[in-house]
Amino acid sequence: MSLLLNGSKTLTIAGTEMSCVEIYTGEAYTFPLQFTDSVGNALNCTGWTLATTAKFYTADNISYPSTNTPIIIGNLTLDSPQPNANGYSSLSAVFTNSSTGTGYLYIPDDITGNTTAVPPTPTVSLANSAANSTIVVVTIEVSRTNALSSQTDINKEPIGFIVRYQ
Repeated sequence: MSLLLNGSKTLTIAGTEMSCVEIYTGEAYTFPLQFTDSVGNALNCTGWTLATTAKFYTADNISYPSTNTPIIIGNLTLDSPQPNANGYSSLSAVFTNSSTGTGYLYIPDDITGNTTAVPPTPTVSLANSAANSTIVVVTIEVSRTNALSSQTDINKEPIGFIVRYQ
């Protein structure tokens, strides 16, 4: 299963291709989700569950060589400690109609972990700079019962967000 968001750029981190959307502090986004089979037919997702998590990383630089080219991200390091999850508690993925496989992913305006949270999110630089930037990798976890084994299959889809302070 792969997920591509409309209007996003493609980003590869550690060999994993993911959608990448730039989000500035104070912006919020709702992305539509549509689960389909290999030929584009809507899937019945009744009984499936969606969950979201966020991990914060520091990149030592981010550059955009030209339009329609990959984003180049420097060394990526997992932030430790991670920002307080209370700062982005409204991050969510929800089915609006599970029988047709439709839903949404909501990225709240405080995805930066809330600058007053303990610990605060690092300051983020502008593009094409050697200064540190923050990458937020939001993961949608899809759980469903496998018809063949009756076991729960879990699939995690990472989505990259470049988060910047203005």
